[in-house]
Amino acid sequence: MSTRGFRCLWIRLQLKDKRFIKMPFPIQLYIIEELLDCCLDLLSIACLFIPQRSPSGSSEISVHSIKELVLDVMALLRALNDDEPYDLIDIRTDEVQLSIRVK
Repeated sequence: MSTRGFRCLWIRLQLKDKRFIKMPFPIQLYIIEELLDCCLDLLSIACLFIPQRSPSGSSEISVHSIKELVLDVMALLRALNDDEPYDLIDIRTDEVQLSIRVK
């Protein structure tokens, strides 16, 4: 977990002929990571009691696959939180401008 600063998402959206809409996401990114870590603990306990199914082409979502997804999202949040402030997305078209920054 990074202790270098308060990292949050800043979203800026402008539609054609309208003013900018700014939506700060004031929850620190590492808090979301900590919440996911708690969910991971619960999923790990659930995986002890639920057998892992073999991949037989079934499209069902298992507890084991949800656990792997939570691990991947946590790794993504760590990567977003480690660097200096930067622009995550900056899209500009004729009708829409979208900017997402990690600050």
